[in-house]
Amino acid sequence: MINSKLTVGIAGPTGATGTLCLDERPPVPGDPLGIHDLTPRERQVLLLLGQAATNREISHSLGIAERTVKSHLTSVMGKLDVTTRTEAAIFSYVHHSALVHEEPDAAAS
Repeated sequence: MINSKLTVGIAGPTGATGTLCLDERPPVPGDPLGIHDLTPRERQVLLLLGQAATNREISHSLGIAERTVKSHLTSVMGKLDVTTRTEAAIFSYVHHSALVHEEPDAAAS
């Protein structure tokens, strides 16, 4: 039987070698359990970020100030345990369905 996994030999900066399995998905940044802590507005901001919207585009779309968008993003990133805007956008893209369909907790409203 042929092994269906594609592996590649890699060398690290110290010359140590190993293998990397290319058919496995890379880990997704963030903590999906943090979705439950997001307010409805934070979900909206995050969903727009996942569509590659800029802060200005998000602010115009939601009718809020850019400063408010930045504040929401800071809060979102803390709740989801991501450290960059790019990680937050990836998180939004990967967890789009959960962000759209799950009801936020009453405490988060």
